[in-house]
This record gives sequence, C-alpha cells and structure tokens, in this order.
Amino acid sequence: MIKVNDRVYHVYNMGMKGVVVGVEQEQTQTYLAAGPAQRQLVAVINLDDGKIARVPVGDLMRDD
Repeated sequence: MIKVNDRVYHVYNMGMKGVVVGVEQEQTQTYLAAGPAQRQLVAVINLDDGKIARVPVGDLMRDD
C-alpha cells in the first residue's frame, strides 16, 4: 500500500520519481453498460524535478 511520505516511482516511466504528498479518490471517466465504474485511488506526487503529478496508485512502486 502506498502511503504519504513514501518515495515512489512510476512503473511505466522509471524517470518519474518523487515523494507522495497525498492520496485522493477520483471519479473515473469510464462508463459501462451497467453505469459508471467505481472511484480509483490517485496519489499526488512531488517529483524530484519540482513538478506535481497525479498518478493512479496501481501504477506506482515504492523506491526502497
């Protein structure tokens, strides 16, 4: 489980490393025949280059 203050990197973009500053729930934009899909967890990351990124928690790994 990814938590605040964890050092993480993006699985598909190894150069995107930083520290988690928050975890939020976000409504997905996917709609199914039975209705909208459920919410997803999104991590707010302060990247090493000073930018802020919002990334789904499932796309992150801890950088130990």
